[in-house]
Amino acid sequence: MKARPILWSLSTYDVCALSPLSLMSRCFVLPLVFGGSAILGLSSAQAAISSIEQVTVYQGLASVTRALPITGSGEQTVVFSCLSPYIDKESLSVQSMGNVNIGEVSIQELAGEQATQCQYRGNAKAQQNTLASINAELEAARLAKAYLQNLTIVTQVNMDGTIANNARDIETQAASLNQKILEIEQRRVSAQDTLNQLMTGNSTSISNNVTQVSVRTASRAPSTLKLHYQVQGAGWKPTYQARLNTNSDQLNITASAIIAQQTGENWTNVPVILSTANPNQSTTGQLPYVPRLSLYEENQNVEHVPPMADNTPVVVSGREEYGNAIAGSSLPSFAISSQNKNGLIEYRLPQLVTIPSGGRRVRTVIGEQSGSSKLWVRSTPSIETAAYWYASAPFLTSDWVDGSLQLYRDDNYVGQSRYNYQMLKEQGIGFGRDPNIMVKEIINEDKQGEKGVLSRQQILTTTKAYQFANQHNRSVRLQVLGSEPISRDDSLKVSVTHTPPVTKRNWNDNQGMVAWEFDLPSKQSQVIRSTSQISYPANKILNGN
Repeated sequence: MKARPILWSLSTYDVCALSPLSLMSRCFVLPLVFGGSAILGLSSAQAAISSIEQVTVYQGLASVTRALPITGSGEQTVVFSCLSPYIDKESLSVQSMGNVNIGEVSIQELAGEQATQCQYRGNAKAQQNTLASINAELEAARLAKAYLQNLTIVTQVNMDGTIANNARDIETQAASLNQKILEIEQRRVSAQDTLNQLMTGNSTSISNNVTQVSVRTASRAPSTLKLHYQVQGAGWKPTYQARLNTNSDQLNITASAIIAQQTGENWTNVPVILSTANPNQSTTGQLPYVPRLSLYEENQNVEHVPPMADNTPVVVSGREEYGNAIAGSSLPSFAISSQNKNGLIEYRLPQLVTIPSGGRRVRTVIGEQSGSSKLWVRSTPSIETAAYWYASAPFLTSDWVDGSLQLYRDDNYVGQSRYNYQMLKEQGIGFGRDPNIMVKEIINEDKQGEKGVLSRQQILTTTKAYQFANQHNRSVRLQVLGSEPISRDDSLKVSVTHTPPVTKRNWNDNQGMVAWEFDLPSKQSQVIRSTSQISYPANKILNGN
């Protein structure tokens, strides 16, 4: 006799509460009963706590690892609930810690009352704990004030000697306590307003739905189940601050990370890793185009078909095994540890981080470099009659990715630039205009003429001269950038004369760029003059591009 297959089905009603301490979801899952009895062969779905073990933040998404304890033994359904509605369902993977058999994994989206209960209870509970802490602090301050008031009454009976002095000290402390009580009461009112909004459903951070993942397991002893997934709506970006001291030639660069997330999950006291990997980029390079040649009649119409583009979608998937958070000490250190994995940098934050969903920006320092720098003032007078401070940074690291760069010179904010390792390494870091270097154009003229009888030639002579004056009380190193015309035609001849002679040609491997470098003493000036002569056939037109 052929056995009939048994169809397993489980529908659940989930009620969750979030813990404010570790972003945990307390889920009570009740199996619905069909035909007056529970589904045969399955124990009740487990009510347990799901906690975030690790978050790795990329550009635009995050990888999350959650852990859920399995209590008891036998066959049961374990539920990860109150998860983000933006989970990439294809990225889900389940891992068991210990001897646990894993069956089917089901994903369900909850909306309406179930989702709002999950969100309200978590946020409201966290806010209730915050309000309770404020109330306890307020009560302690009021007790201290009452105690000091009683001491003041007693000491007023004997206003002589040391007791009188103590009374005045007590009165001073009471005044300080009054100010503190006022501040605590303001915090209490604000916390109560926030709690009222949560309880009445006016909080804008409430999501309309949540995701629930149910895992069928079988085990002989208590164990732990881990859920890995990617979720959209998270990201981080680097930002840098460069501080230059022009007196000591010291340069300090601090790298920070700005983290924000709107995943629908609150990250409370969780270990965080920041990765420079960008999963949104293509994972493969392009193949070269191979020309396929053929002959055809001159008047034959041939339809040109461009090579087919590679429209294959990029599928991003990943799974990371994470260790435990770094244990803290009595005085925690917030130094970031970084690891270079063949060009991908991971920054592991040493402290547990709280980043609520809603877009609030959290900033943390991820690195710092400092050292002695070489300073100079650079001018490109043909573009702008001005000079700018520059500094070299021999300690720059290619591990730091591109980001905004805030610039401070002698404790003054002078503007913002971009941190780009290759560009800053080659050209230095600009720190704003130097008003004490005066740049003046004194000659800028063109002369056109012809020469030759049989072979007439056009001659264009251009002369430019600039004066640089140092108004500092010290000598400065001045770098002046200029250019020389480049001929792309054998019949076009170029001749250039510089006074004084240039220090470098093809500056920084840029063909045609020249540079003068010299020390300009205090209260002195220097003139730089360049004359170029271009000759070409008279029947030709000169193109300056």
